[in-house]
Amino acid sequence: MPLEYALQHRGLFPDPGPWKIPQTRAVILRDNLGIDALPRQRFNKTKRTPYVLNIMVVGESGLGKTTFMNTLFNTPLKEEILPKNPQATQTVEIVPVHYELVENGVTLNLTVVDTPGFGDQLNREHNLNPIVEYIDNQFEAYHTAERSSEFRRAIPDTRIHALLYFIPPTGHALKELDIKALQVLSTKVNVIPVIAKADTLTHEEKSAFKKTILRDIDFNNIRTFPTAYPDDRESVEELEKYIPFTVIGSDTFVEVEGKKVRGRLYRWGVVEVENEQHCDFIHLRELLMTHALHDLLETSHTVHYHNFRAQRLRSSGRPESILACDDSYEHRIERSKQNMAEDMIKKEEEMRQNFVLKVREKEASLREREEQLNQRRQQLMAELEEQRLALAAEEREFQELYNASRSTSVSKGSKIFGKKN
Repeated sequence: MPLEYALQHRGLFPDPGPWKIPQTRAVILRDNLGIDALPRQRFNKTKRTPYVLNIMVVGESGLGKTTFMNTLFNTPLKEEILPKNPQATQTVEIVPVHYELVENGVTLNLTVVDTPGFGDQLNREHNLNPIVEYIDNQFEAYHTAERSSEFRRAIPDTRIHALLYFIPPTGHALKELDIKALQVLSTKVNVIPVIAKADTLTHEEKSAFKKTILRDIDFNNIRTFPTAYPDDRESVEELEKYIPFTVIGSDTFVEVEGKKVRGRLYRWGVVEVENEQHCDFIHLRELLMTHALHDLLETSHTVHYHNFRAQRLRSSGRPESILACDDSYEHRIERSKQNMAEDMIKKEEEMRQNFVLKVREKEASLREREEQLNQRRQQLMAELEEQRLALAAEEREFQELYNASRSTSVSKGSKIFGKKN
């Protein structure tokens, strides 16, 4: 009966499937229902949920990292760290400090991870290991929480979303330590290069220094944020021209034209922190807080964390999958096609070489067989010749015996015939 009913009514009530919405019918409301309040409810709920931003600052001591962070968030986050003797520093410390910032009802759970001791030792070979280990540990903690039974609950996000790498204002090319650190860190987090103490450089020196750093970054294949992560970011594209950012940190206020501003007072004048003619501080703040905060969080999850997670899964024997929804699908497909073509060419070359080798082996075997047959033929011909010679000798001997016997019988016959006569 069910089969007969289905055959009679097939096509009249099609099944939309598990992932499709059935066909709907538009209706007209007789009165307000309150549907227009749903976006506002979603906005209020999102606004009540605290946002998370984890920033790591890496750079040599004395570049003003602490002062800059206090200036960036308009609050004294950390006290100034007293300078230490570089030779007394044994290792790089990882110091995360947590804060809660509230502005117009929006809460930001900020974590600033400082790395005192980086680049202070004479032997800097292992300076990068504690930093990379800390970043990987945060990825591992998030990965463990995803696999736990409490996966549907909110997972505490301690992953690093942005790394500000402070470059000393030397005016020269990047040092070997900076190149190595940027190459390693750019594969794990969103790296933003920052030129510290920009007030020690003139405008011409800053422009030339930026070009030198950008040349070193391109030459060493270092990925920086947001240039290396293309997306629909019209507002961010205007800020990319300031990378690397030249910044000035200052906890003091100076008076300029009757108003107090953050800056530094020198004998020859005043350097303002929030003046784009003096440094790129306001553009860096716009990138971090106004334009690209969501991109930082999303890129950290969809790119860096997914790379870590994929590496962990592949290390356990799981093959790599390519899905059409991946951001790098086209690139990975082209790379897979290229790899397959290269493998095919390599296999064809191996098959050709194996074929040539087998042909040569077969030719050598046939030549050896031919030589053996020739030797056997010569041996048989020699034996045949010997037999022929032996047969000829026997034939001559027989002929001689036959002639001798015949001559004897003829002589006896003649004697007998003579007696009768």
